[in-house]
Amino acid sequence: MIIQSSFGMFEELFNQSGLSLDRLHSLCEVAEKGSIGEATKGDSNRQTLVSRQITELERFFGTELLNRETRPHRLNDEGWKLVKLSKTFFRGLSDFQAGCSNQPVIFRIGSGDSSIQWLLMPNLEFWKTNLPGASIQLKNLRTLKVVEELISGDIDLALLRKSAVTKPLKSMGRFRFEYRLFVPKKMKRKLDQKIKVGDFSDLPLAVVNSEGEFWNQLVSLAEAEGIELNVQLELSSLTQVAGAIQNGSYCGFLPAFATSMVSEKVATSHEVAGFESLSRELVFAWNPKKAAVRPIIEDAIKLIEKEWGRSS
Repeated sequence: MIIQSSFGMFEELFNQSGLSLDRLHSLCEVAEKGSIGEATKGDSNRQTLVSRQITELERFFGTELLNRETRPHRLNDEGWKLVKLSKTFFRGLSDFQAGCSNQPVIFRIGSGDSSIQWLLMPNLEFWKTNLPGASIQLKNLRTLKVVEELISGDIDLALLRKSAVTKPLKSMGRFRFEYRLFVPKKMKRKLDQKIKVGDFSDLPLAVVNSEGEFWNQLVSLAEAEGIELNVQLELSSLTQVAGAIQNGSYCGFLPAFATSMVSEKVATSHEVAGFESLSRELVFAWNPKKAAVRPIIEDAIKLIEKEWGRSS
């Protein structure tokens, strides 16, 4: 019996010229910058080289990678598919190189600002201790961008709403995200554990820019009770709201787990009737296809399962 080498199936990749790491790298640069011109910064010689490299890749794979019906030319669907494959391959090589030279492997975690501040930052020591070979990067991203970068492999792990996890992503762990009204004790206002909008309508509120699902729900509750909210400060993030509450001059709405930034000695927290629909579940999510080529993701998944619960 003749046993064919397992590498025999790759011979067709090397029987013709046109494929190289440099060409694939140039394609990834074009994808990142948006076009050949933007990737080459107006350098005509570099622009000619990159254009030729992409043409050679197209000839090699037998398909167009750019949409040449638009100006400037941008990647088409096939181009993006090849970029995703290339990035996965490059990250695997980068991890291998880092391991061989005893350098840290970059591990990227994406989430929203409040989740980073109140769930990820307090657990940095956990990641540092249990992933000693990793250089951890936290990226502040909106939910849609988190999902996009998980799928593309631009981040390795994410903490996001369970409802946002779609195929091919998997998830694990559970964190309850519920809003509370935080009232500085300096205001000397005694409120029950659960309150209605009318109970705090006269208090000065600090809120994140007046938009989004949370704000719409708050306004609806106020209108239902015929009350006008006393908004005196608009900010751009929940961490800024936390600072305003900590200062003692404003009340504000924060996740229930925000006690790491607003001390119980400074403010009391209260459930608000009608906010139940705004509560949601946060989970850790990852792309199993990327985990298959990056051992550090597999290591992180095992840690999450041990510390926070099984996959869902």
